[in-house]
Amino acid sequence: MGVLPDESDKGSNMRYFADLHCHSTASDGVDAPTRVVERAAAAGLKVLSLTDHDTLDGVAEAQAAGEKFGVEIVPGVELTCYQDRKEVNILGYWVDGSEEHLAAHCRRFVAARIDRAHQIGARLAELGARVDIDELVSNADGGVVGRPHVAKALLEAGHVATLQEAFDRFLANGGPADIPKMMVEPRECIEMIHGAGGIAVIAHAGIWNQFDLIPHLASIGLDGVEVWHSAHSREDSDRLEEIADRFGLAKTGGSDCHGKLGERPELLGTCGLEETRWKKLQRVVSNR
Repeated sequence: MGVLPDESDKGSNMRYFADLHCHSTASDGVDAPTRVVERAAAAGLKVLSLTDHDTLDGVAEAQAAGEKFGVEIVPGVELTCYQDRKEVNILGYWVDGSEEHLAAHCRRFVAARIDRAHQIGARLAELGARVDIDELVSNADGGVVGRPHVAKALLEAGHVATLQEAFDRFLANGGPADIPKMMVEPRECIEMIHGAGGIAVIAHAGIWNQFDLIPHLASIGLDGVEVWHSAHSREDSDRLEEIADRFGLAKTGGSDCHGKLGERPELLGTCGLEETRWKKLQRVVSNR
């Protein structure tokens, strides 16, 4: 469950104004971009950022849906990078998806993910849990193929009873079917986001215990911190807010919703920014 921005915001009828972290079928979400925006409107959100993993392919559809449903769409992306071989996710907001360096990187990353999916499939076959990776890639229609897709295939093939079991038995980091992703350093991701006119924000640092990494990232151009996240405790958010203030970083928030699937809950609109904090973020961004 997400934490509220501050004590004064508590209330049974409280709704967030902006959710700046969610996913669609363009990466590993359950719903198409149009459906995500429709659900955002139903949840009372006025601003949404679609931040699919390493692709901006869903943004144009989301923006068209935003005009229909009255939701402002902030074009976004969640880039995967590694610091000392540990994964770091950098959110890019207000990015221009047509900027060639970022677009080319996303194309390379999608291709690398497809190759990785085939390697995972080969490993699973050796383990006696064969799935049809070609079908997964075909259904993705050029989009990002990730471990959640493989987990769903394992479930549908009857190799596991739940999605969580798929990760616990096969796909988790260090698991028997774990294949490393393409390695990119945070500096490169931050520079790509800036080159595309956006701001770079570290995602969910609390759940990955990456508090101590933020000063280094700030020194190489990080613009902000995702302070409020659906899996952050209040202590996480308080600590991240203090770090953001100390280093003069913008503060963002979002649910990280992937849609409802199996035991995975519906999170859209359960965490984010209330209107005052959204307007403050806008002012910070406009002054950069």
